[in-house]
Amino acid sequence: MTRRESREIAITLLFERSFDYERTPDEIMNDAIEEREIRISEFARELFLRADDNLGDINENIARCADNWRIDRIDRVTLTVLRLAVCEIDYFPEIPIEISVNEALELARHFGESDSVGFINGVLGKYAKGKEKPLAKQKDLSSETEEDIEDTDNGEANE
Repeated sequence: MTRRESREIAITLLFERSFDYERTPDEIMNDAIEEREIRISEFARELFLRADDNLGDINENIARCADNWRIDRIDRVTLTVLRLAVCEIDYFPEIPIEISVNEALELARHFGESDSVGFINGVLGKYAKGKEKPLAKQKDLSSETEEDIEDTDNGEANE
C-alpha cells in the first residue's frame, strides 16, 4: 500500500470519527476492517491515531491560520484534510513539509470540493511558513537525474 493510499484510509477514519466521538479510535478501525474489509497500513493507523490524540492542538493551529474562518464553519472534508496535513507536519518529522502539503492538496482534489484546494493551500502555506523539520531528508534537486524524475512520476517513489 502506498503512502497516498494510507493517507486516504486515514482520511476516511478521521472523517468517520468526526461524526462519532462515542466510539474509540480502535472501534472505528475495527469496524472499518470487519464491516468494510478495509486494510489499514501501519502508516494509516499511526496518522489516524496521532491526529485523533492531538486534535485539540491541531484544531488550534488550523484556526490560527484560517483567516476569518471559524473552525466550525469549515466543511468537514476540508477540515479533515487539514487536520491530517497539520498532524503530518507536526508529528511526522521524517516527512518533508512539501510532501505533506502536496499530499493534502491531492487528497482535497480527490475528496473535496474544487474550491477547497485553494483554501487548504492557503492555510497550510501560512502554517508551514518558517517551520523546519530537521529529520526530513532534504533532496538536492540539482542532482536529480531523469531516472529519478521518471520514478517519481510513475509513483514508485511515492511518499
